[in-house]
Amino acid sequence: MDYRGQQIFIIHPDNKFRDELVQFLRNNEFETFGVDEPNATTISNRRESILFLHSSEDENWHWQSFVEQIRVDCPDQLIVALGTGKKPEGIDIFFDYTEEDLGGRIIKYLDEINARGHRHFIRFGSQNASIATFDYQYESMRYAGIIHDISIADISCTFKPEPETVGHMPIDDLYLNLPGFRTSINGRFTTGRVVAGQKIHVFHFIGNISDECKNHIHDFIYSSLELKLSLH
Repeated sequence: MDYRGQQIFIIHPDNKFRDELVQFLRNNEFETFGVDEPNATTISNRRESILFLHSSEDENWHWQSFVEQIRVDCPDQLIVALGTGKKPEGIDIFFDYTEEDLGGRIIKYLDEINARGHRHFIRFGSQNASIATFDYQYESMRYAGIIHDISIADISCTFKPEPETVGHMPIDDLYLNLPGFRTSINGRFTTGRVVAGQKIHVFHFIGNISDECKNHIHDFIYSSLELKLSLH
């Protein structure tokens, strides 16, 4: 499996069920997206991903032909059926979603195949991207810079301009300036590395961030990822 983790797509005619499952998996730090049936073809050629789909014979959507096409386009695609009865043809894994603790069973399965990869948290960005800004006050000085990637646990960033020293001191009230949202985080600069002549710092959040802050960061991460995947 991809050491960087796998994308998870969920197709289900019950939007409420689908959205709850998507949110549950996101809260457990799996990179998960809900897809409407008319937009299912957007994922037919995605590799290193896992597809969960509803397989009831009662639905109008012809999921069988969809699965057959995926097997032609991407034979290695992992397909998990959520349905009732026996395991459908062409499906790798089958979960009866009427049973209790479906979410727990799915989490166990995803952990068994190492779907998270080597990262514990979903993040967005890259060392070459500029996705948001930050600023904070330390003693008599005000510092600011660029955020290159972000999760609900840390950010990697560069300063504009680079301070003489950053150190490993704890920082109270480092402000994240995300689109439409500004919030303060407590944390510590712990590591730095030089990439293409530029020093990149990592700021780890300290303590439990508020649910509001966590939701805003997740919303920013997923709106950015969905835009990148053209799933809007």
